[in-house]
Amino acid sequence: MKSVDITVLVEDTVHKSRMRAEHGLSLYIEAGDYRLLFDTGASALFLGNAKNLGLHLNDLDALALSHNHYDHTGGVEFLFDLYSGVPSIFAHPKAFNQTYAKAEAGRETSPDSRAARKIGFPYPLGLAGLQHRGIELKMNREPLELHRDIWLSGEVPRKCPFEKVGEKFFLDPQLTQADDLLDDQALIIKTERGLIVISGCCHSGIVNTLEAVASLFPGTPLWAVVGGFHLLEADAKRIKRSVDYLKNLDPQRIIAGHCTGFDALCSLRRAFGRRFQRLSVGERFCFPEG
Repeated sequence: MKSVDITVLVEDTVHKSRMRAEHGLSLYIEAGDYRLLFDTGASALFLGNAKNLGLHLNDLDALALSHNHYDHTGGVEFLFDLYSGVPSIFAHPKAFNQTYAKAEAGRETSPDSRAARKIGFPYPLGLAGLQHRGIELKMNREPLELHRDIWLSGEVPRKCPFEKVGEKFFLDPQLTQADDLLDDQALIIKTERGLIVISGCCHSGIVNTLEAVASLFPGTPLWAVVGGFHLLEADAKRIKRSVDYLKNLDPQRIIAGHCTGFDALCSLRRAFGRRFQRLSVGERFCFPEG
């Protein structure tokens, strides 16, 4: 793979003029001549940010979804409503489902239950609606190659003892069936310098995810990790263990944000110094070849 450029269209923070932020994530990725959108944020915001950055989303080669949560899939319907020639969608089959979490103070609850709020795929017509519109859906549970040297990890095995998954998420509005979040997967780009691993929220755990990637590409060094690490509510012990694990892998770049959490971001900065960068709307991260 030649040079890779990643532009942040949606993230929780913004420092550039004419850009807007929201809780969510959307990354525009140019890998050689392949153009990929990884997640769409929670709304149509990514479209306006892309326009202000001079990026054209009408010629995407693919849309990949990291998992089903609204802050990563909420923009799907707006992309399809704006452009007639829409790209194929790559995602786990569960990524198109509705899921739930406990209602928060001041948040509108689901009509199905006062105890729950909807947090899953928000497209009102669901999976059947996408299929009816003739959109090509390529669903995977196993690792899948989207394009030469570009992969989705597939379901991530849960082996790390200190990474708890899905305790606050449910499959039903009564909040009785825990969601194991098996739809959570990472994007992997193989380059001459090593692997670039891109996570949406990393609900599977950053250690579990990188262990799964290592098993897919044994002996290939980790060049960079980009995305949300889902350490927002992690205690200090888990953050330290996660950062120590990353230090042992010795990636050349760590670019984190969204659900990573302030404490974890500070720990990553202390551990990696200038190798650490913060995700923010409008930022562009370049990975040159060679």
